[in-house]
Amino acid sequence: MATALWTAAGILLVAAALLDVFQTLLRPGSTGRLTHLIFRAAWALVRGPRRTSVSGPLTIVLVIAVWITLVTVGWALIYFPHLPDGFAFNGVDPGRYPPFVEAMTISLVTLTTLGYGDVVPIDEVLRAVSPLEALTGFILLSAAVSWFMQLYPALARRRAFALRLASLARAGTIDGFPSLSESRALGILDATTHDLADVTADLAQNAEIFYFREHDPTMSMPRAAGYVLQLRDAAGSSEYAAVQMQGRALAAVLDELASVLLRQYPHVRGESADDVLGHVATNHGHRFEAPDSGA
Repeated sequence: MATALWTAAGILLVAAALLDVFQTLLRPGSTGRLTHLIFRAAWALVRGPRRTSVSGPLTIVLVIAVWITLVTVGWALIYFPHLPDGFAFNGVDPGRYPPFVEAMTISLVTLTTLGYGDVVPIDEVLRAVSPLEALTGFILLSAAVSWFMQLYPALARRRAFALRLASLARAGTIDGFPSLSESRALGILDATTHDLADVTADLAQNAEIFYFREHDPTMSMPRAAGYVLQLRDAAGSSEYAAVQMQGRALAAVLDELASVLLRQYPHVRGESADDVLGHVATNHGHRFEAPDSGA
C-alpha cells in the first residue's frame, strides 16, 4: 500500500511538470498554469521602474528549474520504496546515505543520463520504466531550447516595431501625419497595421513575452503603443477616405491587442484600448506617449 502511494505521488508530480511543458510550448495560445503563476509572482515581486530587463530571462530559468525539480522529485518518490532491495550497488554503501537522498541522487543521474553505473535497478518494473526518466530529461532539454527559440524571435519583432515607431516620432512624421500625402500616409498605416498584427499574434502565441521589460525605452512596445494611438486618431480625421479606412483597420487591430491583454493577464485593467495600453506601459515603468501628448 505504501509503495502504491509513493508511486502515485511521484507520477502526479512528473505528470504535472510534463503537462505544464505541453501547455506552454506545444499548445498555441496557451500557457501552463504553473508557468503562468511563476511569471505573475516574479512580475509582482518587483514593481514599476524597479523592474529590470533581466527579470524575464531569469523567470524562464526559474520555470525550467521548477520543471526539472518536479520531475526529479517525482521519480525519486517512485524509486524510494524500492530502496535498497530494488537496486544493485557497485562500490556504494547504501547504508551511508538517507534513503530519500539516495533516491534523489539516482533520479538526477538518470534524468541527466550521466550513467555512472554505481547504482542500477534490478527490480523488473524499475528496469522497464527507469529509461523513461532519461527520455523525460531529453524532453526537458529540448523544451528549454525550443522555448528560447520561440520567444526571442517574437521579442526581436516587438523591439523592431517599437524602434520604427520611435524613429517616426523623432523624425516628426507622427506629429506631421495630417500634412503627409495620401500615398505616404497609407504606406505608414499599412506597415504599422501589419506589424501590430504580428506583435498581437506573437503575444497570443507566447504570453510570456509580456513579462520582458525593455531597458531602452526606444525599444519598448508598451511605451511606443501611444504612437500607434496617435496614428489611429490622425487617420480618423484625415481628408482622404482611403486613409480613414486604413485607420479603422489599425483601430481594429488595436482593439484586438487590448482584448488579448485583458484576456491573458488578469492584472491588466482598462475599458478602452487607450486605457489598457496606458496601464500596460505604466506596468512596464515607461512613460506612455498618449494621443495629443506630443512625441
